[in-house]
Amino acid sequence: MTDERLEQLLRAALPPASAEGPSRNLWPLIADRIEAPVAWSWLDMGVALVSAIALIMFPKGLLLLVYHL
Repeated sequence: MTDERLEQLLRAALPPASAEGPSRNLWPLIADRIEAPVAWSWLDMGVALVSAIALIMFPKGLLLLVYHL
C-alpha cells in the first residue's frame, strides 16, 4: 500500500476537522466534578466487603496483596 493510497483511505474514513470551537465551555463542568465530594457506591462497598471476607478466610492472601502493592 502506498502512502498516497493510505492518505486517501484516511481522508475518506475521517471527517474533516471543523474550524469552529467547542459548542460550550466544558471547564466549569470539570471543575465541579473535581470539587464534588467523594461518594461510595454500592459496588465499592461490595468489593470492599468481599475483599475483607476473602482476607479473613485466606490470611496468606494478604502477603500476595502486599507484594503486588
